Amino acid sequence: MPTYLRPGVYIEESLNALAPSVGAASETVAAFIGANNRGPSAPTVVTSWNSYVSQYGSWNGNNKLPIAIKLFFDNGGAACYVKRVTAGSPVAATRTLTDGAGTPVNIATITAANVGLWGNDIRVSVTASALAGRKDITIAYPDAATIVESFTDLTFTDTTDSRYGVNFINSRSKYVVAASLSTASQPTNISSQVLASGADGTTPTAANLSAATSAFDVVNNSLLLNVPGLTDATNVNVVLAYAESRDDVFVIIDAKGGEATVPSATDTVTNQLTLAATYTATSLGAVYYPLVTIADPTVSTLGATKLVNAGGAIAGLYSTTDSSRGVFKAPAGLSARLSDVVAADSLTNAELDSLNSAVAPVNPIKYVSGSGFVVMGARTVKAGYADRYIPVRRSLIYLRKALIDLTQYAIFEPNDAVLWRSMNATVSAFLADFWSQGGLRGDTPTDAFFVKCDEELNTVPVIDEGKVIIEVGVALQRPAEFVIVRIGQFDGGATVTVTA
Repeated sequence: MPTYLRPGVYIEESLNALAPSVGAASETVAAFIGANNRGPSAPTVVTSWNSYVSQYGSWNGNNKLPIAIKLFFDNGGAACYVKRVTAGSPVAATRTLTDGAGTPVNIATITAANVGLWGNDIRVSVTASALAGRKDITIAYPDAATIVESFTDLTFTDTTDSRYGVNFINSRSKYVVAASLSTASQPTNISSQVLASGADGTTPTAANLSAATSAFDVVNNSLLLNVPGLTDATNVNVVLAYAESRDDVFVIIDAKGGEATVPSATDTVTNQLTLAATYTATSLGAVYYPLVTIADPTVSTLGATKLVNAGGAIAGLYSTTDSSRGVFKAPAGLSARLSDVVAADSLTNAELDSLNSAVAPVNPIKYVSGSGFVVMGARTVKAGYADRYIPVRRSLIYLRKALIDLTQYAIFEPNDAVLWRSMNATVSAFLADFWSQGGLRGDTPTDAFFVKCDEELNTVPVIDEGKVIIEVGVALQRPAEFVIVRIGQFDGGATVTVTA
């Protein structure tokens, strides 16, 4: 660095490359929709199986959602949104705390954090605190012996106190919500009193599940969406329509069938292809077949197995592939092994051919010696187009979100050549990096993409309308679906072509 000895203006020139950054909204996050007997109704992020259990519980009468979540994390998933769907008139369990006077005054209510019969197993205790005039409250679930939360030295009379009971509990509890009814006095002591009147409502229908997609309107991330067990065309097409309305949602569609110990006689390749042909022909969704068998995690019986939807495991595979390679790598091949899977229906070569070449392709799951149960397909339900491949569509989703992030800074900037050059440089640097990772085809960046933002696009009428236009073209990667090995036999002059 030069030494400055006299006052003046000095110029320091830097040739550092631009460092464009892509915002969090460009990252794809898995999302699941399903019925559950416990948990928040708003889309909520969970980061591990334990994180899911702490908010939603584990196994219940309908295990499609928790099994999908467990398979997701067991297959390398990092984080996902969960949308719990309820129907009918579910009610949250509650209990009122009083001051214990002859004519008792209601001081506060303690209500389960979310609706459902589960809340009737929550127990609340109020005891005198070691600090005079204060109260301790403990929450037990699912029985009196299991204390899950404890709040000490609370007051219910001074709303300005840092340990005011209602605010203190609500800012910390995962199990209950407190509400004030009076600040006249402290609640009286009680021991292990259950909450009451919680109710589950009715069992959500397939239509309830598909309609729940709108809850993700508040999520800005690109989504990898699975509705475990949802396969009927009417409701799958509702989910696909939501994906098309956003253009940044990719749907993983489960195979026809449901949880059982053995496959149904109707869960055939022919029936699956017939069903897939009724789905909307879009590149924003992909079907996987068949169902898979896993060691049953819902029971303690040694050797028990369960036939389940593979969508959660597939979503975990997508997440792992995105992290290790990128969205441009197809989540398929000999390295695309599904964890936890112990069996799946065997598919003949003819069945594999029909699944891949159908009008609405279906991606097979098959056993490969030395690799295990792997995904051997990377096609969307939109056949015959350039974006029929999953990595092509998902690369377009990623680039679209990333370019929006990268160009946000241009809003309200002076619309002139300085801005155009800046946008050109920012987007070009990002695409060059994406190309260097293997995301674009071409021997050089010039072969892989182009970026144009200049006076030819941004004419005076365009500028007068408050617009700035940038054109971007990319050469997206496509998976090597068919490997052709040609062996020449020089001695006899014969040539053998082997197709794998």
